[in-house]
Amino acid sequence: MANKFLSFYAFFSIFLNPFEILFEDKKDLEISDVEQIQNLLREVDTQETLKNFYPEPAARGIFESYQPIVEFENRIGRCLKQVLVDTEKGLVPEARLVKINRGGGNCFVIGCPFNRQYPDLLQSLIQGLKEIGFDGHVYYRIGGVPNPTGTEAKWAGVPYSFKIFMMMEAHNLGFSRVIWLDSALFPFKNPKSLFQILETQGAFVLHRSHPKSAILPATIHLIEAMTRVDLSQAPHVRMWVFGLDMDRPWVSSFLKDYTDMCKVGIPFISCYPEEFVISALVKKFEANIPILHDPVFTPKYGYGKVVKTHDHDWGNYWRAKKEGYMFVVRDH
Repeated sequence: MANKFLSFYAFFSIFLNPFEILFEDKKDLEISDVEQIQNLLREVDTQETLKNFYPEPAARGIFESYQPIVEFENRIGRCLKQVLVDTEKGLVPEARLVKINRGGGNCFVIGCPFNRQYPDLLQSLIQGLKEIGFDGHVYYRIGGVPNPTGTEAKWAGVPYSFKIFMMMEAHNLGFSRVIWLDSALFPFKNPKSLFQILETQGAFVLHRSHPKSAILPATIHLIEAMTRVDLSQAPHVRMWVFGLDMDRPWVSSFLKDYTDMCKVGIPFISCYPEEFVISALVKKFEANIPILHDPVFTPKYGYGKVVKTHDHDWGNYWRAKKEGYMFVVRDH
């Protein structure tokens, strides 16, 4: 089995990271650096790589099906098209640590580009946390790129890699209990119980049914080669809400493995790029993550549920609040 994994890894290692840009490592990024990064991202073309990896109909098994190639292209191209800065329009990257109510050692991390309504959603989420009575901090970014060790900026195009990198930045600010929130969320209940789970168990993870048609064989083979796990046996992690106790000894290994996959890039070629990568790592470190929390029903811990709805869909908002959902996912 080990030889099989090594052979896959050796085969894929000949490919260059299709998302990596030629940007020199540096710790502190100026606005001009972000502008350069954005220009370099616009030049990245992943179509040839995706075309090579997407199975031809004749090569598929009789029961195999995949999302259309355009779906893969759209998902893996999001970070290449994001607006990180636009000085002509007055859009300057912003990274801030905000004290929420009485503050404390719990930190939510939220990030978004300047695209569409994301900045407004992010700011309203922070306001919602204040109004719901949460005590802690929020570390957020609008635009720009996370660069926690000074080496990550060149991987800004790796799809959705910024979530974990922002959590690492929050750790650099002195926070151990760190939870990522998607900016499209809005709170209906005080989420302090999430941090109680995180403090007790070392991680907070949501999962859902496995979207098998959203990942290609080539991606599966490389993820399995790098993690030594059977991805089909790994519960699929949902990254709306994801937390780590950053001071746990095993988390440093988790983050190193994650960074190694960012260096390669190809493990992120799927319709849910960061979720398949994180799912494999959660499986690898499952001894340290004893319980995967299902977002549909968790009466023991009572942190509520996550429901997806649309803006101005007041019926769903009312139902979500009445039924005890902690967050609603707003249309975006």
